Amino acid sequence: MNHLHDFRGTRRLSLVALTALASLSLWLAPSPGRADWPPPLTATSSDMKNPANWPNDPGYGYKASEKASERRSGQWQFYSFIPDRSPGGFVPPLNPGETASGMSVDLAWRHTIGDDRVLIAVLDSGIKWDEADLAEKAYLNLGELAAHPPLKADGSPCAPLDPLKPTEKLFDCNGDGIATVGDYKDHPGLSPAASPGHPAGDWNQNGILDAGDLIDNPMFSDGVDDDANGYVDDISGWDFFKNDNNAYDDTRYGHGTGEARDSAAATNNGMGDAGICPMCRFVPLRVGDSFIADGQDFAKAVVYATDNGAKVVQEALGTINMSGFAQTAMDYAYERGTVIVASMADENSRHHNVPAAANHTMPVHAVTMLGGDDQSTTAKSFLSFNNCTNFGAQNYLSASGTGCSSEATGRLSGLAGLVYSMGVQQKLDPPLSAGEVMQIFFKTADDINIEASQKPGSEFYWSQEGFDQRFGYGRVNANTAVEWVKEGRIPPEVDIVRPYWFETLYKDQVTAAVPIMGTVRARRAPLYSVIVEWAPGVQPLDAAFKVIKKLENIKSSEVPVLGKDGTPLATLDVREIDVTHERDVDSPLGENDRTITVRVRAIAHYGGNLGDVEGELRRAYAVHEDDTLLPGFPLFLGASGESSPKLADIDGDGVRDIVVGTADGKLHVLSMASGKPAYVKGFPFSTDPIDGLNPKLPLSYAAAPGYSAPETLVNKDAAREAISPTPAIADLDGDGRLDIVVTTYSGTVYVVKNDGSALPGWPQRLPEIPSCPYGAPKPTDKACMDTDTRFARGAFGSPTIEDMDGDGKYEIVQPAFDGKVYVFKADGTQLDGWPVAVHYEGGDGSGEYNRIFTSAAVADFTGDGRPDVLVGSNEKLGKAGGAGAFYLIDGRGTKAGAKPWLTNWPVTTISFNLFPLISEGVGNSPIAGDLDGDGKPEAVMHGNASAPLIVPTDPGTQKLLSSTPTNALPERINPDTGAKERGLAPTSIFGADSKASQPDTMFPLFAQPSMGDLDQDGVPDVVSSGGSLSLAQNLLSSQPAKGPAQNLLSMWSGKTGRMLPGSPVVLEDFTFFNSQAIADLNGDGYPEVMTGSGGYFVHAADACGREPTGWPKFTGQWIVATTAVGDVTGEGNLDVVVNSRSGWLYAWKTEGKSDGVVAWESFRHDNRNTGHYGTPLEQGTKQSGVVPLPVDDEGKCVVTDGPAKNPTKSFAAAGGCGCRTAGGELSGVWGLAALAPLGLLAARRRRRRPE
Repeated sequence: MNHLHDFRGTRRLSLVALTALASLSLWLAPSPGRADWPPPLTATSSDMKNPANWPNDPGYGYKASEKASERRSGQWQFYSFIPDRSPGGFVPPLNPGETASGMSVDLAWRHTIGDDRVLIAVLDSGIKWDEADLAEKAYLNLGELAAHPPLKADGSPCAPLDPLKPTEKLFDCNGDGIATVGDYKDHPGLSPAASPGHPAGDWNQNGILDAGDLIDNPMFSDGVDDDANGYVDDISGWDFFKNDNNAYDDTRYGHGTGEARDSAAATNNGMGDAGICPMCRFVPLRVGDSFIADGQDFAKAVVYATDNGAKVVQEALGTINMSGFAQTAMDYAYERGTVIVASMADENSRHHNVPAAANHTMPVHAVTMLGGDDQSTTAKSFLSFNNCTNFGAQNYLSASGTGCSSEATGRLSGLAGLVYSMGVQQKLDPPLSAGEVMQIFFKTADDINIEASQKPGSEFYWSQEGFDQRFGYGRVNANTAVEWVKEGRIPPEVDIVRPYWFETLYKDQVTAAVPIMGTVRARRAPLYSVIVEWAPGVQPLDAAFKVIKKLENIKSSEVPVLGKDGTPLATLDVREIDVTHERDVDSPLGENDRTITVRVRAIAHYGGNLGDVEGELRRAYAVHEDDTLLPGFPLFLGASGESSPKLADIDGDGVRDIVVGTADGKLHVLSMASGKPAYVKGFPFSTDPIDGLNPKLPLSYAAAPGYSAPETLVNKDAAREAISPTPAIADLDGDGRLDIVVTTYSGTVYVVKNDGSALPGWPQRLPEIPSCPYGAPKPTDKACMDTDTRFARGAFGSPTIEDMDGDGKYEIVQPAFDGKVYVFKADGTQLDGWPVAVHYEGGDGSGEYNRIFTSAAVADFTGDGRPDVLVGSNEKLGKAGGAGAFYLIDGRGTKAGAKPWLTNWPVTTISFNLFPLISEGVGNSPIAGDLDGDGKPEAVMHGNASAPLIVPTDPGTQKLLSSTPTNALPERINPDTGAKERGLAPTSIFGADSKASQPDTMFPLFAQPSMGDLDQDGVPDVVSSGGSLSLAQNLLSSQPAKGPAQNLLSMWSGKTGRMLPGSPVVLEDFTFFNSQAIADLNGDGYPEVMTGSGGYFVHAADACGREPTGWPKFTGQWIVATTAVGDVTGEGNLDVVVNSRSGWLYAWKTEGKSDGVVAWESFRHDNRNTGHYGTPLEQGTKQSGVVPLPVDDEGKCVVTDGPAKNPTKSFAAAGGCGCRTAGGELSGVWGLAALAPLGLLAARRRRRRPE
């Protein structure tokens, strides 16, 4: 879109935008609406092309022109017609069969433009109260304002909202029949008084009267819970991120404001764009400072939205975690009639974004225009899969838009508001349920089936008749949806709750047929029928389904809800089925080879004119066999596993136990002594309840119905601080028993003894960080969050245990979201000299203060006997924010000075700002290890899309921001020029045995490095995972990739700096947060590198790219945790343990021995999380005694099943890989510059208007 209103996240205005800035006031100033809008019921799609039938919002209409500068796309997403084609011979022909550019919202407006009784809860980054197009759309809680209704200027009462109840709800001062902040415009005694540019009552000084002014004004926020709903002074929403009553977007990130505009902006008011549901009200519920949030905060907001009457939960989020509390909050919403519209996420990937991949959500992704200039009047199609959205079996619906899945979520939420509004206006009794609303959208969507998409080289992604994983049931049709409601054509509700989404069903473990649990209800029809069926694959055609069970003509009066009594809808014996099917084009690496689809169809038999109305729901599962799983695994833990497992002997029986934390605040310790996993006495340990439900704190939501009502579905026991960081384990109190340090994402540190009790002095809460006051001076005595200070209470970095002061006792090192590194003694007090605040003050700094997201690497870098601390910072550096910094902090902390960095630190590196929080500045944790043999560790670190950087204690100087430090390692010879160079070889040079497609360039993304001697040459090698240039190009393209878009795992020789022969290894998906365990799993003396991804597999590859027999391991899950290796059975073999984001814990036996090579046993190397390769492990050895990895003259690994040209050379002796990309070494600078457009992906989601 060309208009300023829809600039989404751009940091700098283009010259075109600067020219247009003068007209911005036209966008922001309301004007009288078109009197004859909305158009009459008799209007057709052809009529909708007539500007006389358009709302008068400046952004709504399109303009076709021969001149590109004069074209305007308009809100094509809303149209039921194809915009006129711009004249000129260059305009491509339209894809055959397309008759509408968008979702026919214009036709739906003939029936309803919404209803102010329908609330849309926007769960996001909060609201910018100065958004003029939303100021009058914010919901006001009349119960909370009951004691403070608006008055006329003379002090007399205003009119009632309902003329039939003349003494109640006297809130209508302006005569529009709706309670809005505008009704308070003339309220006597508003403070502050009016002043130039500020109306009376402009408490937050933003130039308009808004709901935030009422919230900030103590006249209205009086400290009394007037409506007794459990939330004091919840006048207009709530901030669950900061736990206060003002959902203001204090960092002005803008994503939540953009979401509210998408669904509920005012329409026909002469301002900005049109909103989809103009008469709906939105409720701002802040759950984070961006679209990435804590799942527990999300869950609190869902409960609030449900309790307070919202019909739609709009969540364009990706949550860090997913708990049973979050799932039951969504169950609660579903049962009470609230639909949850969920984002599929934005990476053109299959990983299971949460909360979308949970029960009782309605996931959506975006379809967009296909064309060279992003104009609706020249587009060749409006059904192109938007590459900044995800795909998969859970991808139910497509919504039109240019702003990735976030815009799609906002648009569909507005459409859901229209559907509910139609139900309200039709006085449906009972009101529409969430399940009915979902089915209405599924059954009225326009199927996307482009014949050309199935041809080789097509510019369209694969589509087919009926459901497919790229487009779901099709593009939403708003008009048909509201017409169905108007006609009473309501589909039956279908719900499937178990097995869970993407659960893997093991043929060799089940002893009976698997029950399909769920419910079917057709409460408006006298009869209904149910068919349960299955088919192999993720997107089987209708003809492929086989009936499992069929029930016909069930009487609704006798069985109102089929399955409510716990009886399965059907059973499926997975032992007897054949899942073989043709591999789908989006699973080139076999991701869906084991997938089956279970579908439940229901037919409501209305009779009469309505006849039969169908509904359906589907789930994807995997059917698999794996005889290497240890008995009792996989084990469902009930909440997501972002925290990685550790293996340690907690119960003192001489065998390692499994220690793992989950998102519901449970610390699990499991012993295999009985042959199957069983809890060690005293476990699981539970963290404190989350803020708002913690009885130790004054703030309490416990009185809210969702928590207090006896019939509530909400699992309050799972409403605990989520364990996202990985535990650290050591004997802290000197009693000879291991203690476990656990830090929560919320920011509380616990020390748990081996009996499950807390060590005295614990837990310790990290400091609170409130929002800075808006429109008032910033406090100087404490930190607060605003546009320049992105602090919060919390931590994602894992705790580290080390003796920091040399007294023989361990301390705990904890990086935090307030930009500080804390060091606690075992009794909970802080070590003198700590915390240390990290902040960049170089010339290229942005001036912002930000979180520390990384874990610390702790090692003695200086040789003075005192450990030092290496961390990264989320502070974005450089003009475009495309760099970050690492800090090596003197172990004495501030006792070494106010800026206790070692010489020539901080070190800066390129690090693209691809996502908020997780990849701002540098979110990739650094590690340490001695690579040059001088007895001191080097620092190993990388940003997002920068090659790993290896530097000694004194890294030398950097000429420019992110340039290679002068002392970087290794020092090597460029084979093409003969020149000496420092640092790793360009990441475009792949190993000779790599199976990755070339030419391409690998760059670490989102993951964290590890270290181990993979080629057994005596020098540790560096490992990390990420993406590639081909991946970046695909994400920014509007078409399918012409070749593989590669996710890669890379291994670099610590001696030569070049990739090892088998590097990089191709992975199926992104590796968010992953690092790699390294151990010999097959006993050949050469260790394997283990990593999971979002693509279902856990790989184990050696330096040659080979995987042991039985690997990779299939899980069917998204793995972000790092595997842990160790002997948990006491049999002397290495076992591999990992957990998934879906809540499953896996453990496999291997042929590796516990006294074999174990180089990096778990996340952060060891059980103390030091991140230091030199920290001794209590198992295995680093060197196996085998010869250094032999290669032939071509740099390929020597294998036993064929001759080698020169089998006597080692990899290092051969000078490294002989492989080249076309044209020799590809400049690392060029490669990074080429990948820079990845930053545009974040811009597509943030959707800020320039300020």
